[in-house]
Amino acid sequence: MAADGGQQVLAVDLGGTNIRVAVVSTEGELTYRRGPRTDSKDGHARVIQRMIDLVNDVAAAAGLGPDNPVGVASPGPLDPNTGIVLFTPNLPGWRDVPLGPSLADGTGRRVSVANDGNCAALGEMRFGSGKGARNLVYLALGTGVGGGVISDGRLVDGIRGFGAELGHSVVALDGPRCTCGGIGCLESFVAGWAIGYEGELVATTADGEAILAAARGGPVTAGAVAKAAQDGDPAAIAILARAGRALGAAIGSFVNIFNPEVIVIGGGVAAIGELLLGPARQSIPSYSFVANRSCMRIALSSLGDDTALFGAAALALGNPTDM
Repeated sequence: MAADGGQQVLAVDLGGTNIRVAVVSTEGELTYRRGPRTDSKDGHARVIQRMIDLVNDVAAAAGLGPDNPVGVASPGPLDPNTGIVLFTPNLPGWRDVPLGPSLADGTGRRVSVANDGNCAALGEMRFGSGKGARNLVYLALGTGVGGGVISDGRLVDGIRGFGAELGHSVVALDGPRCTCGGIGCLESFVAGWAIGYEGELVATTADGEAILAAARGGPVTAGAVAKAAQDGDPAAIAILARAGRALGAAIGSFVNIFNPEVIVIGGGVAAIGELLLGPARQSIPSYSFVANRSCMRIALSSLGDDTALFGAAALALGNPTDM
């Protein structure tokens, strides 16, 4: 359903340790923010009731009526047509959970639910670095790698909404094993856990002193590798260059398949900056057609930690091409 000018919607981000709820307008103004802990150990029924209470409280505080819809960005595979979350590793015990129908019943509102990566792509197109673009690829480089694809102004998510799992695009037939069980996924090279794992392996060798020092006695993380690389350590720089080349290969494939106007990159790992993104840019020409990449730009997300909230709002507002 298309939104009227100036409409406000309720946006919910279920992606982290906190349930984040806010009111978002068509102009991108975010107000009445709330963010209590998810406490997923309490089970899905209590978490959903907590979400219902939050939405109702925020709506009352903002003076919203029942016609203001709700958009939800949720991690893991889910069916956007039914609002059922099939599984999510972030929330133990969540299998075949009727998130959308439960929220609709508890709030009396129209509720739309989508994967958080797909939501983020919508948010970037409507409010962020991809504003104005009708063909966009979004990549979230974090603990894992998520993403979403917009083609001709519309989300590409497949027959059941499971599509655009960009982090599980294969970039190496004989690459490392991914947490999804696959081999050579982009995530297994560039996710936070993957960079940390490479750093941990290097830290066991004579070349790993700077990485160990950056870890300060704690576990070797992507942050420790990035710190050592920023300080000029060759081994850490090589780890990030390898991850960057894998990212560039994946982007080259996305350029060939989707021919986007812009590829927006967000997430905590993207904050590493040019030590990762520089090798990616250098690699893209080896994996993409000149004609396709000549009209494409790469941009960092401008929405920061609120990408999923803005994405949930974009989902609730409806496709801007329908307005």
